[in-house]
Amino acid sequence: MEQKKRVEWIDVAKGLGITLVSFGHLSNGDGQAVWLPALDGLITAIYLFHMSLFYFLGGLTFSRRGGFKAFLVRKAKTLLVPYCIFSLYFVAKPIAVILLPALSGAFRSSHDYSNVGTQLFDVFIMGNGLWFLMAFFVAEVIMYGVTTVLHDDSQRGGGIAIRPDCHRVVVS
Repeated sequence: MEQKKRVEWIDVAKGLGITLVSFGHLSNGDGQAVWLPALDGLITAIYLFHMSLFYFLGGLTFSRRGGFKAFLVRKAKTLLVPYCIFSLYFVAKPIAVILLPALSGAFRSSHDYSNVGTQLFDVFIMGNGLWFLMAFFVAEVIMYGVTTVLHDDSQRGGGIAIRPDCHRVVVS
């Protein structure tokens, strides 16, 4: 099977996007940069486009090659497996509280860790923390369907970007 050549500028743009996501996470859940308050404005600006960048690049690099089963397996390996593995981080606190209840006071959070079932549902089903990987998986599957219905013989999305998280963009 012939290996396709990677497009360097897309790889650079993805790297920049990852850097911006990491930088954006310097803020807390309220959007304030607690570590570096002087960066609040910059972080707000980054939040206006950094996830759109990933969806746009995903549209540019979308491919249906190999049929639906191969597509699903490939996307599960590259999106769902990391989603499940890294989600374990988000359930570590509630599991620690169940195993060692004395730890609950040590966690400085207003979050209730007493119901592990709710935590597991929130993390693995609702995508708390890593919502992007699940949303991107769903967008890719939708894109496969759209390009199939449109009979796109090129097997590529042609730069179409589906953005199911647009409700997250807030302009203040």
